[in-house]
Amino acid sequence: MQAPQVIVFEPESRLLSQVRPLAEARRWLLREAKTPEAVLKFLVRPGPAVVLIRVGRDLEKELNLVERIAWLYPEAAPVVVGDSDHAVLAGLAWDVGARAVLVPAPDRDRLHDTVSGLLRSEEPVNAPAAPSE
Repeated sequence: MQAPQVIVFEPESRLLSQVRPLAEARRWLLREAKTPEAVLKFLVRPGPAVVLIRVGRDLEKELNLVERIAWLYPEAAPVVVGDSDHAVLAGLAWDVGARAVLVPAPDRDRLHDTVSGLLRSEEPVNAPAAPSE
């Protein structure tokens, strides 16, 4: 079985630096992608994967990437990370296929818990509660 990989798509490297200690400790492959095409190229490699996608600069491109990952690589777990607590954005991210939505951006421990949980499980993390009847 291939070692899990964590792919980080963001304009700066804040998420990358936050998740690096976890990836090194667990011996996961950590990759930085600056374009959507690079993300998709990394996902061709078989095995479990989490893709951290920071949103907020170009929502159309970012959410399109989440949707493409969910459609083309259903075994991968796209995680949307946003800097502000924006309910509509979170809802859109869930709708296009995010497996976890972290808005506002999480502290390091919450980010580590989310990534670890997704690489251990196929279940969504931080899924919205089911509507009550």
